Amino acid sequence: MTKAFWGGLCILFSGGLYLLTNCMAESSPTHFTMYMEFEKEIPQIPEFITIYESYYILLALNFVIIKLPNAIRSLSISLIVSSVIASIIFIIFPGELGFSRSANTTGFEAIFSFLHTLDLPYNLYPSLHITFSTISVFAIINQTKSKLFHALLIFWLILISFSVVLVHQHHIFDIITGYILSWLTIHFIYLKGVNADNVTD
Repeated sequence: MTKAFWGGLCILFSGGLYLLTNCMAESSPTHFTMYMEFEKEIPQIPEFITIYESYYILLALNFVIIKLPNAIRSLSISLIVSSVIASIIFIIFPGELGFSRSANTTGFEAIFSFLHTLDLPYNLYPSLHITFSTISVFAIINQTKSKLFHALLIFWLILISFSVVLVHQHHIFDIITGYILSWLTIHFIYLKGVNADNVTD
């Protein structure tokens, strides 16, 4: 199956599931606060929205850089499985954001307005922004050789991790659980898929 097929499937399935569960979480009578009080004092830095949104470029890079069909398939299945796991958590434990999402959006009002309209503040943990970014960075590193490029990817991931808090979209707990989910899917889905195909080949 082609990159276009897997890329389209990831967008439609993961995106659709995320929007559906967010609407379901909004109507839940109970929302859970999984943040520490000091986090509410973290300032919103609007410039970090550019890094936050660069996540989509990182996702697209997977389907440009990774060449092996089995690696693309394993990556896509990992993203889809992590979406399913996260969505179950979103429905059972809808989150409550402790931030004001529009405390400071100066200079980037249109981007924040679009983001807030599309992404309601309930699908918080695990952060799929973190999960997908981590899986993507790992998958690209796994399929490339440049150490400098790998270092840049890791730095990019660190910046994205800061950005989800600094644009007031997520809390620290969301980041930690996002990393945990990415580790589980990398270990049990991605690597097993890639290694199994390598053995078969």
